[in-house]
Amino acid sequence: MIGRTTAVLGRLMGSVGRAAAAGLVLAVCVGVAPGNAEDAWPDEPITIVVPFNAGGSADRMARSLSGPLGEELGVPVTVENRPGGSGGLGAAWVARQPADGNTLLLMQATPYLAGAIIFGGAPIAWDDFSFLNAQWNDYGIVVVHNDSPYQTFAELVAAMREPGEVSSGIIYGNGGHLQTVLFMEALGIPQSNVRFVTYDGGAPLRAALAGNQVDFQVLAAGGAAGIMDRLRVLAVANTANPDGFDAPLLNDALAELGLDPIAIIGGNVSGLLVRSELQQEHPERYATLVAAYEAVVNSEAYQAAAAEARVGADWVGPEASQKMGNEAFEALSSLAGVLN
Repeated sequence: MIGRTTAVLGRLMGSVGRAAAAGLVLAVCVGVAPGNAEDAWPDEPITIVVPFNAGGSADRMARSLSGPLGEELGVPVTVENRPGGSGGLGAAWVARQPADGNTLLLMQATPYLAGAIIFGGAPIAWDDFSFLNAQWNDYGIVVVHNDSPYQTFAELVAAMREPGEVSSGIIYGNGGHLQTVLFMEALGIPQSNVRFVTYDGGAPLRAALAGNQVDFQVLAAGGAAGIMDRLRVLAVANTANPDGFDAPLLNDALAELGLDPIAIIGGNVSGLLVRSELQQEHPERYATLVAAYEAVVNSEAYQAAAAEARVGADWVGPEASQKMGNEAFEALSSLAGVLN
């Protein structure tokens, strides 16, 4: 049937048009519009770039997604760690890749991506990336090791008033770092009083506190779930205490010290991001990614896998996620002069 139809079209169009006619018939018979390469996408492996070392919460989330997302898209999805610059180096690398949907970024968009731009001088702009979904909106906790002599937030503050008395692990410009500096400023404590130890990723950051190598940190509560048996929570940097920690809200603890409320920014908003140009240049690919990501996150199998990996698994959607991220970025931008 294909051969007879091709011959008829060839006689009508002349010998020059026979190859094109054959292509048209084949396209019609298999149900693919001729010349529409978008219909074949994805046709090669997709890479999720995590701009931190392996083992952190972003890495765990990426690896929990890679298998089911690959099954949904029909191609392998691999995870590549590109640490450095508090997430800025990996994000900048993704920003230099083609906006074709084959390279995705998974990180805490706020505060890490925002912090790399605002505080770290990364050669990228917030508008370079767009959310597919803000999968995990975590919140911060002020924590010490179980063996710490500091039993309350007030005791920790008293020690911080002594220059060099305490140390804190940070990722430079992340939410925990900024939250610490903000409450120190409110308390009138110079930043130089605390020995800040910088780490390049959540896994080594948490390992330092779990090993009692630093005195305190402000950590994302969900990200710290795996080491909570070794930690004592002194304050909850949130507007609520959803996990029932035996500790006051940070602003309540500050109020007991006679201070007004401060901005609460100690948590993380994490999820998959793409180059912003993708939606305009390849709308079909963008829609394919969104649909696949939504199907994975909403599946019972992934909800169980995310719980096992100790990562969030909410479907918020691109528009609401972007709004959340933009608002957080604006709030962080207003703090650009806070860090030394």
